[in-house]
Amino acid sequence: MKDVFLNYWLNRSDEYGLPPRILFGFNTIDKAGEVSKQISKNKEVLIVTDKFLLSTGFIDQLSSSLEKNNLNFKIYASDVAEPTKEQVNSVIKEASEKDYGLVIGIGGGSSLDRAKIAACFGGFEDRAEDYFAPSTKILTHSKPKLLIPTTAGTGSEVSNTAVVIIPENYVGSAKTWITGKMILADAAILDPSLMINLPQRVTANTGIDALSHCAEGVISKQANPFSDGLAIEGIKLVAENIRMAYHQGENLEARWNMSMAAMLGGIVISFPWIGGPATLGHAASEGISPKYNIPHGAACGVLLPYVYWFNLKSSYAERKLSVISEAMGVDTCKMSDQKAAESAIWSTFDLLEDLDMSTNLKSYGMKEEDIPVIAKYIFERSERMYAMSGYNPRKATLENMEEFFYAAYEGREYLEKDLSKKHWR
Repeated sequence: MKDVFLNYWLNRSDEYGLPPRILFGFNTIDKAGEVSKQISKNKEVLIVTDKFLLSTGFIDQLSSSLEKNNLNFKIYASDVAEPTKEQVNSVIKEASEKDYGLVIGIGGGSSLDRAKIAACFGGFEDRAEDYFAPSTKILTHSKPKLLIPTTAGTGSEVSNTAVVIIPENYVGSAKTWITGKMILADAAILDPSLMINLPQRVTANTGIDALSHCAEGVISKQANPFSDGLAIEGIKLVAENIRMAYHQGENLEARWNMSMAAMLGGIVISFPWIGGPATLGHAASEGISPKYNIPHGAACGVLLPYVYWFNLKSSYAERKLSVISEAMGVDTCKMSDQKAAESAIWSTFDLLEDLDMSTNLKSYGMKEEDIPVIAKYIFERSERMYAMSGYNPRKATLENMEEFFYAAYEGREYLEKDLSKKHWR
């Protein structure tokens, strides 16, 4: 065992790749034209956005900045929903119609993902589906891209992944993705003023997605101090600001801090040792959200307390959950490690309830008879798509996956009863 442990550390090599250029601050969207001119290969620009955003003034701000810098542009707008394979092929076709020197993505994570794919495959001969996970084919080309988020959650503007929804026999549809260095933006502009008028539900769902990225990054059993430093700060920012952003959306400080938290989460999940993240939270949420039509952030949120509970039997996870509790604002000084770890569960439940978010899968339409099928699907998919055993502290089995989904189906009271009678140590 000592030799195995020694060999692990002797052979481990972490890569600290970060996005090349980030502009962060209020009204930085006004600098989009200047940045675009610097990174574009020519004067032709494709803007990828969604149809809802066209009704706001954000596109006008962007186009005005481009015009001031003598850049020509065309706008491609699609539905707000996460990109399907058909939508991906559509935006690639649009990006292939002209020799665009730059692709700009503006909107939520789905628009940014479409923009990434348009830049990487528009005008190139490769088929995007040949790179869908679990493919290990390495992408080697992309047009320059500038990403401008209008939500604070996915961190797509700084991540190395683009999500796609594809058919899945088990559950109807499921998520896959393309990942790699070429997916990263050449520049990102984060302007918190674009998020001031976000609907409350979008604020909550996207903000909890940011929390999940950071928290799952912390509990990854391959986490290191570099990723932990960013992730723990991200957790603090969400815990201290999301309620204010939700209830008083015009609060500038809360919007600034939530934008920062989302960016930190996007950076953290791009580290290879976090893997997307490849822990149970995202492995399960991305497997069920298309089936039950649960927004991605809400799916991550409803499962997060149960992910903590599932991993409590790991002494490593117990220590990490204690850190998460402290980052959430819990005074853990006089608590045992176990109680401090459990506090992460209750703090997360309280946060979800304060944001009027569901805390069980029953409320999203899951039926008890669904559990064996879903558990089997996630158990198989988590290893095939995520190699989850390399990241999640507690090893998954078919039996404990059924237990996990049953707990998430029943809700908070189930965990309260369970933890009141159990002591892991």
